[in-house]
Amino acid sequence: MGSVFGKRYDPTEDAEEFRVLKAIVKEGFELLGAFNWSDYLPWLSYFYDPSRIVARCEALVPRVRKLVKAIIEQHQLKNQHENTISDNADFVDVLLSLDGDEKLNEDDMIAVLWEMIFRGTDTVALLTEWVMAELVLHPEVQAKLRQELKAVVGDRGVVDADMPRLSYLQAVVKEV
Repeated sequence: MGSVFGKRYDPTEDAEEFRVLKAIVKEGFELLGAFNWSDYLPWLSYFYDPSRIVARCEALVPRVRKLVKAIIEQHQLKNQHENTISDNADFVDVLLSLDGDEKLNEDDMIAVLWEMIFRGTDTVALLTEWVMAELVLHPEVQAKLRQELKAVVGDRGVVDADMPRLSYLQAVVKEV
């Protein structure tokens, strides 16, 4: 979420916003993966929706709008006194800086940001799943990676500054 919203979510500090975002993404993935008869027989949706796909989608949209709109408003407040985009700008800042024909209305901006969150989460989740599967199948790679992480990071979490010294981790991710 750092490159999209310009912040990393700390579950202890941003507990409520993080919980809401996590619930929204989870519900979105469940809806995408759910079998829906009306995908194959569209006329059926008018009277048969046992998984409540339509109702759940209709309930999800306002929750997404509320969350993303609040983030946009936070950025607007932060940037109201700046005329130029800074080097530390995130994707929201870039969208807000668009002028003329390129300027997006609020609905389009919400749709673009939601797509960035949702598709980015899906990609990271799939990559993580594949890396974990490959590490299970190759315990020697897992052991070497664990050794590198222990030597460079120790017991704390990995931070961006560690990445140049985690060459084996980078190789594992690139290989998958």
